[in-house]
Amino acid sequence: MFASISPFAGTQPFNDWFVPDTTARHPLGTVVDAVDPFWGQGTFMYVKSGDAILKGSVVMWDEVFSSSLLPSAVTQGFPWGVAMAPMASGVYGWVQLAGRAVYKTNATVAADGVMAIAAAGILGATATGKQVIGIRNRIAATGTKTFTAQTFNGSNKLFCPQGYDGAFLGMALTGTGVGASAVVAALDPDGKTIYAGTAIGTATGANSTATAQITLTGTYTGYGSGLINYPTCMQIVA
Repeated sequence: MFASISPFAGTQPFNDWFVPDTTARHPLGTVVDAVDPFWGQGTFMYVKSGDAILKGSVVMWDEVFSSSLLPSAVTQGFPWGVAMAPMASGVYGWVQLAGRAVYKTNATVAADGVMAIAAAGILGATATGKQVIGIRNRIAATGTKTFTAQTFNGSNKLFCPQGYDGAFLGMALTGTGVGASAVVAALDPDGKTIYAGTAIGTATGANSTATAQITLTGTYTGYGSGLINYPTCMQIVA
């Protein structure tokens, strides 16, 4: 879970267990650095959502730091960041500008493959004039992370005694006794408890069918992960 290391006290949490709301806690455009034991160091900017933004959406912002999904268009040249959490229009939250990020994708892009904006707020395979710059994709949508987890029959609770570092909202979950079509619906601030569900914020419909200690596999389905450094869209100057 990212924790601020900037000389800035009391930041609104960056992490997947915090739900952004309509309370502005910082001046818009505030930029802070933070660190996480798994994801490493990152840089984040505080914005107000003006769109229906999903976890991992690729977003742009304007001069008053109102953010929206990056459109799928050629030679835009806009800077962009990655939304840290789902944000309905009118709520406040963080977008990541630098560090290792998890972003929405609609195609399996191999490590070090060239990426482009493929749909509004979503990255994908390279496309002429839509390439994105300042990103190095390292994990494709087929990438996985495993955890030792305890399941509980009839419950959506998955307890990871060694911690859930590497899990993120929306990550697909499989394992013996894990509910069908399960994803990470919510994460507990304890750093060890994953709540399975059918969608982000919907922690129902994917209860376990047994009580056991298992190897839980999280898959990046619908996402990629890589290093970003103040990324931008491709721009051609005539």
